Amino acid sequence: MKASTDRSSLVSLIAAAAAATAEDPYLRIIARDHSLACEAVSAEIGAHIRIPAGVECEGAVAVHARTLSRLAAHLPEGPIELEAEHPHLHIRFPGGVASLLAADSLAVADFPEFPPQMTEAPDLDLLLGQVAFACARDEDGRPQLRGIHLQTREGRLYAVATDGHRLATASLAYEGSGSCTITRRTAALLREISRRDRGGLIAITAARLYYEAPSARITAMAIAYPYPDTWQMRESFPRGTVAAVPREEMTAAVAMAAAIATEQPHAISVAITKKGIVVGASSPEGSLHDLVPALDSIQGPERSCFVQADYLLRPLRALPREVESVELALAGSRHPLVLAARAGDLEVEHIIMPYVLAGVHGGRDEEEEGQD
Repeated sequence: MKASTDRSSLVSLIAAAAAATAEDPYLRIIARDHSLACEAVSAEIGAHIRIPAGVECEGAVAVHARTLSRLAAHLPEGPIELEAEHPHLHIRFPGGVASLLAADSLAVADFPEFPPQMTEAPDLDLLLGQVAFACARDEDGRPQLRGIHLQTREGRLYAVATDGHRLATASLAYEGSGSCTITRRTAALLREISRRDRGGLIAITAARLYYEAPSARITAMAIAYPYPDTWQMRESFPRGTVAAVPREEMTAAVAMAAAIATEQPHAISVAITKKGIVVGASSPEGSLHDLVPALDSIQGPERSCFVQADYLLRPLRALPREVESVELALAGSRHPLVLAARAGDLEVEHIIMPYVLAGVHGGRDEEEEGQD
């Protein structure tokens, strides 16, 4: 095997493949058909990433993943040549050469077969980016919530994530079918590949996800635990009073409130009034009261609640730039706040559970809840 490429392409190639697996010790380097590929296969993810390259001699070799990743990050700018001569892989760069102990390419498991039928994928970077931050963390002790659930429904592909305190959903048009739950690592890799290489194909089964783009093939095992019925959960929450406000102004107001609410639980107040949405925060360091004017007249009683600042700020910032307005719905201080937005074909909804502060009562808000 002998091939040449440039430093930046090689680094991105190795980094993308190495990110697919933290467990498997080897990466497979393949030189074939005017391209250089890096392949990693673990129990969770299989990744085959390609870049254009000059190929003088075709072949494949396995190299220790961690060592290759560390070395590639420190290579100087300029042309890079890779040549396999048993038992080493020689990496020549301007001014020097590095030799890594190599192994037979069979040290890396066979790449899984792809299904014959695949469907044009939506923009996975956009879709997954709207919900990724709402996944449960490893320390939460709920393995079924530690990933993003993908589900097809009525001609759309939905991405769903929840940690029990917030529920994030986003959807785009999609002609395929299937459902599975992918890990955060898989989601991050799919976002990276989708961002730099449009026009992918996807297939979703209960056990595995398959994704193919011009420069990459990704396959990932699904999380085996069943995901909660988020549709029933969404329908059980009342929407209450709805207000549409400019997205940028709402984001700025919440960001300022988050800067004030520096103490646990970092809670801010959100109230829907006849004039618009009032965002408030207080702490020993200061206080804030900011009105975001409504774009349309508001129908329904005034409502308010407390929420954790980051739970509202993250989804507002994740929205694509073309989103000019958002809708917030409130049914009372003990009901979830609902944030909804649209951008072209993208539909996004975030359900944020309220934070009930000890000793704080809703006053008029609670009285109106009892009368509804």
